[in-house]
Amino acid sequence: MDRRSFLQYSSMAALATAMPRAVIASSHAAKRVDMTARAGKAHIVGPDFPATDIWGFNGQVPGSPIRLTLGETIEAHVHNKLKVPTAVHWHGIRLPNAMDGVAGLTQAAIEPDDSFVYRFTPPDAGTYWYHSHLNAYEQVGRGLYGPLIIDELEPPRVDRDLVWMIDDWRLLEDASISNDFGAGHDRSHAGRIGNVPTVNGRFKDIVKVRSGERIRLRLINASNARNFALSFGDLVPSIIAVDGQPVTPHVQTGPVVVGAAGRVDLVIDMTGDPGSSMPVTDSFYRESFDLVKWVYEASPMRESLLDTPIALAPATIPEPDISSVDPLNIVIAGGAMGGLRRARLDGQWMGLREIAQQGYVWAINDTVGNRLDMPPLLDVARHESVRFVFDNQTAFPHPMHLHGHHMKLLAINGEELSEPRWVDSPLLMPNSTMELAFVADNPGDWLFHCHALEHHAAGLGALVRVRS
Repeated sequence: MDRRSFLQYSSMAALATAMPRAVIASSHAAKRVDMTARAGKAHIVGPDFPATDIWGFNGQVPGSPIRLTLGETIEAHVHNKLKVPTAVHWHGIRLPNAMDGVAGLTQAAIEPDDSFVYRFTPPDAGTYWYHSHLNAYEQVGRGLYGPLIIDELEPPRVDRDLVWMIDDWRLLEDASISNDFGAGHDRSHAGRIGNVPTVNGRFKDIVKVRSGERIRLRLINASNARNFALSFGDLVPSIIAVDGQPVTPHVQTGPVVVGAAGRVDLVIDMTGDPGSSMPVTDSFYRESFDLVKWVYEASPMRESLLDTPIALAPATIPEPDISSVDPLNIVIAGGAMGGLRRARLDGQWMGLREIAQQGYVWAINDTVGNRLDMPPLLDVARHESVRFVFDNQTAFPHPMHLHGHHMKLLAINGEELSEPRWVDSPLLMPNSTMELAFVADNPGDWLFHCHALEHHAAGLGALVRVRS
């Protein structure tokens, strides 16, 4: 696109404000992957602008795709060629605690010119991703992330399997990244909302398709904080998985919502006429925009659509028994226009003004999550069932991510779901509640936090301890 369109678009968008047994290392040879975190350049907004300086795995955005088949073991050799420490978190994977990639909690940081080897066997097929978990609000914001796909042993028949890592960037007029990471407004409001949304690192990209083609579209939201609500025009997408876990296939009649860090798998039959085009539009915030455009090639793939099953094999996650478990209320408070007046910081009660002077504005159950060695929010024995009720008493949405486990979403605002579903990063809307449950079968100290990364940095985090 030309410079004028980019600048106009930027101005508009800126206004929107147990370790399970399956995880034990396989005796078979592992699939080796080499990943180097280093500086690079990416042509995000087209040839009329300079390339953007980014940080990326293997110097690119997104990082090199990692693809395994269920049952395979990965051995990821991560080399740090940045000038700052880093670490890699494998988002959504139920893996051994020592491999979770949270610097300062599950491992030491990977220092510049040092390396670390991650080895694990993912127990679940599905759509996942990897990203930095040290100063993540900057490192992810500069591009340190990539897709991680675990293929089913018997995947549904499709013509193409596409991965879209959707993101948004805060760029200046010369297409360089704005260095205002961790800004006070972002910490206390919606997080770092950028002005240049991208698919696989490209702004307003074009995807060529053919009439009659069946596509499996894996949506991964790698944004610091932006949530997406995607509309596909006359196409009729079917949702087959959420956060990597199967759901009963169902047609999505409204926009497909993908919260920050979340994933949604769709099956879409391309029904447009040869030679036509159609945008995919986002409308989560006040100003909608075209994220990407389908462009149909002249020759159709087939005259009639495929009529083959699209359902995935059921999840193999242990079912929680909540019949005799009292719910633990998780109250999220703080931020701009929030009701937080005081909270505990380092064990001491303080007023909001004093807390804010130290850079914190959020709390979980009146406790600011400012350290990785703080007492856990929850301390349970292995194999116990846990029941949460999240209560968002703030003016902003929060994608709440629990490491090392999946939670079953049971109810929203007191209404039971007709089909509860497994999630690891459920999007909790303002002034709303969610009820979830899981089996604490993966021992270790696990991070539980808002995946609006500026919110986490400003106190919206806690620990869940599972005793072996």
